[in-house]
Amino acid sequence: MADKLLNPPTTEYEGFMSVDYKSAKHICNVIRRQVQSCYPDLHIHFTIHKENEREKAFISDTAEISEHPAGKYMLNYPDIDAMRKILEQNRTQFIYISRFNNPGFLGVFQNNAYLALCFLNYTRFDTIDDLKSHTLHISWHAIALYKEYINYRRSKDKKASYDFTDNYNIIIPKLDNYQRFHRNLMGDIFSASVQTLQGKEKAFETLSKQRIIDTLTPKTGFRAEEFPFPICIDTLGYLFKDNIKQYKKNKKTIQSAVKITEDIGNTHTSTSIEQWQSFSSPSQQLAWIGYNIETILGAALYTSDNTYVQSIADMISENISKKPEIITNIQDYNPYTNQEVNSRLHKKLCRELLETIQRNIANPEDYNLIIDIINKQNISLKEGKVMGWCVPALIPMADMIRKCPTDDIFENVFKDAICRYEEEVNNITWETLSELSKQLFHIKRDNGHLSWDDILDFISQNDEFSSIHCGIMLARQINDESKSQKTPNNMNNTDKHKKTEVNITNFISPNAIKRTK
Repeated sequence: MADKLLNPPTTEYEGFMSVDYKSAKHICNVIRRQVQSCYPDLHIHFTIHKENEREKAFISDTAEISEHPAGKYMLNYPDIDAMRKILEQNRTQFIYISRFNNPGFLGVFQNNAYLALCFLNYTRFDTIDDLKSHTLHISWHAIALYKEYINYRRSKDKKASYDFTDNYNIIIPKLDNYQRFHRNLMGDIFSASVQTLQGKEKAFETLSKQRIIDTLTPKTGFRAEEFPFPICIDTLGYLFKDNIKQYKKNKKTIQSAVKITEDIGNTHTSTSIEQWQSFSSPSQQLAWIGYNIETILGAALYTSDNTYVQSIADMISENISKKPEIITNIQDYNPYTNQEVNSRLHKKLCRELLETIQRNIANPEDYNLIIDIINKQNISLKEGKVMGWCVPALIPMADMIRKCPTDDIFENVFKDAICRYEEEVNNITWETLSELSKQLFHIKRDNGHLSWDDILDFISQNDEFSSIHCGIMLARQINDESKSQKTPNNMNNTDKHKKTEVNITNFISPNAIKRTK
């Protein structure tokens, strides 16, 4: 199971129980021995650590690592900067394999030894079962690389392409995104298979639901598109229910689990991974904006024109017993629909906002209503909701109305302000806003939060978002100027310009999507 930051339980499938070092160490030792019983020359070393204490734990393990024939290579990683970055991380992961190959003399006294390095952050797991599932998952990464290297050594074609590099007796996986996601898929299959073969049938169900729930809810650091396990749970469930006996004939659990992993995992191609991404990426965006599971499933099922997305949504709904919300029209950014639909909706909302402003602005002092709209739109932007965001068009409009010297010329000034708004709105392209929404979502998911400093720092470094950066900064400036003018002396003109009573919420288009409470 994917490791998680220590957060309170947020779903019905999560419990909360601290995992201690001793229990984590025991699980790792058991799994290491199980793997070694099938692959005698492969030793998996788990460096077990707390949050932000990886380097300290690795240094403590140096004596143990040195005892292995390949240990000296593991401790002398050639790229010091890369190793420093590895030790600064906290995510539970497999890193590389160091090797010791002694050909002996004419094949006699040949000695091969492989040492796989895995880091396990036990403080990121809620339960022992979660930790065990993910420890088996990363063990598959070690097994897969080991098997690939052995095949390379046995192959006569040494010029063939392999998915690793081998430098200074260090074997490092070299995978593109598809290969990495596919290996994650097989890692989950391996984890579920080992535990099912050991008689823990509930492990498969728990892992399946957890992967699904983590896809449909905001989980800090978890990238759902990289873990496509849900696409195979129906097939795997059928195998575990009706065909597991043929795999139990082999008394070595690991060997049987490897066979299941390869039999099921190799049936899924890059197309399968792409289909999962077409469902999981939009799901994550909606989850991090704040939409609930039923609504996300409904958006996928009823607003997507991708039949694979609809099929996955239907399968997931059945597996977790959640009924999709019936949705036909979403008055908000919907990543499941095509960009043209979202673009038309964005323009429509900007047009409707202008119509509402025209109905409610009666005199120069009403520019404060536009300031309120600007502030609300920026709050929505910070939350990741960009549909209808038009602050760069609202700012000059508000400024022109605010600077109107007399009521006599207000009508003409207001007309000019409307024209200025219409000109500026056309410069706010939906493509730019949707790309910003995606990038802000990635930042928020990785860090667990999104501050204005994060937003301004990111958009200031990208020319594509220069108009958005300018709009936010000008909004701050005009907002500060507006506040500075609200002094007792300035309030004497209220009899001349009575503020129109307007409900500000009328300016914000209602969202059809229901958000998680």
